[in-house]
Amino acid sequence: MKVLTLNMWGAYGPAERRPVLREAILQADADILLLQEANVPDNFLESLPYPVRIHFPETGLAILSRFPAREEKRITYQVASPLEPHLRGALFARLEIEGGNLWAGTTHLAWKADDGATRLAQVEELLEIMAGLPEPVLVGGDFNAPPEDLPARRMILRGFTDLHARGGITWDNQNPFIQSHSVRFPDRRIDYLFLRGQLPAARCEVACREQGAGGLHPSDHYGVLAFFQR
Repeated sequence: MKVLTLNMWGAYGPAERRPVLREAILQADADILLLQEANVPDNFLESLPYPVRIHFPETGLAILSRFPAREEKRITYQVASPLEPHLRGALFARLEIEGGNLWAGTTHLAWKADDGATRLAQVEELLEIMAGLPEPVLVGGDFNAPPEDLPARRMILRGFTDLHARGGITWDNQNPFIQSHSVRFPDRRIDYLFLRGQLPAARCEVACREQGAGGLHPSDHYGVLAFFQR
């Protein structure tokens, strides 16, 4: 079983990058996609060959799966950032995988550099939500915070494993799409897969990082791809 988390960068960038994004997702060949900024134009989600598509457009979140979904939860965070207009939340689905059920979720936290208090409060809401879900629980997303910051540390303190703790950066200033942003951040790892509970041993790698047609990257983020034994 393979799970990919990816910030797809929504409608931003040239339209020519969308086929590159689609090809990168297809190349990852994940069984479960945990997506952020998933409001990509031209029926992009519908073009992907997944029988289960759960979209929470108000927050830009989506879960696509080859496994049946038996239940879903959509949460809007009560703590909203005073520094940005975006609605933040989390999307979860109870998926029927081989050997049982998996609660899989995706989230996207506030992004401004000086908005750490909002990110931490949103993580606390996320943890409260997941406290009521039976294990295993797998959540992926763009936390907009490196591993040494409080959001990621709180996840680990509350019993979650950072599956890509030894992994590479997912925000890379060599990506030309990042060079076009008006706000600059250093290279860092801000996209995660966190697991609570037991699933067969996993390995992780950075995904969706290669240039495609026209030298375009799939997104301004790279993804994280986890491999689980069935």
